[in-house]
Amino acid sequence: MWKDAVNGGKSSGNGDTRNKSEPGGIPPSGAGDISQPGASGGDTGAGGRRQNSPPWKGAVYRLRRRIWFLLIGLLVMVVILTAGTKAVISYTDRPEFCISCHVMEPQYETWYHSSHRQWASCSDCHVPHQNLAAKLVGKGIDGTRDFYLFYTNQVPDPIHLSNRGGRIVRENCLRCHGDLMENVLDQEDRDCWECHRSVPHGQGTRLLINRPS
Repeated sequence: MWKDAVNGGKSSGNGDTRNKSEPGGIPPSGAGDISQPGASGGDTGAGGRRQNSPPWKGAVYRLRRRIWFLLIGLLVMVVILTAGTKAVISYTDRPEFCISCHVMEPQYETWYHSSHRQWASCSDCHVPHQNLAAKLVGKGIDGTRDFYLFYTNQVPDPIHLSNRGGRIVRENCLRCHGDLMENVLDQEDRDCWECHRSVPHGQGTRLLINRPS
């Protein structure tokens, strides 16, 4: 009987002889706690610690976004200003805009019934045309002056052209008719309207030119 007890103890110590790695076997300690790199969803480096991006990368990214937004905004502003400036120039070049001030009605009527109506409008004669900047400055000066005289009730009757305005008109006459002046001997110190006294505002042209203002 004691032999049976000894044999039974030995068999109890060797009761489960299956390989621990086989199916149904008991896995070794720690065998089921092996994590794969990146399994936690983070970026781990040496030693398993998370590697965060440097702070300056985020600042650079935000700066780049702001620069792009700024450039796009500037582009939109340039497009709007360009289109707006062109529209304003086109509108203020129309004779109908000039006669919005009632004191210009006689000048509009004489121009309308002249031959210049087919070729030139108010701005073609009365605004500088050397370049866009000169045209804008000239329109600004004349517009501000006319606005002030009109709303302070100081418009002369009849209205007349200033010396500066006379020089601009003469330059524009030569700009259009310069080829005709090649056959004119005396081209200095004379204005076109000294001979062409009714162009384009009829007999009243002589009252409009070169009067001090």
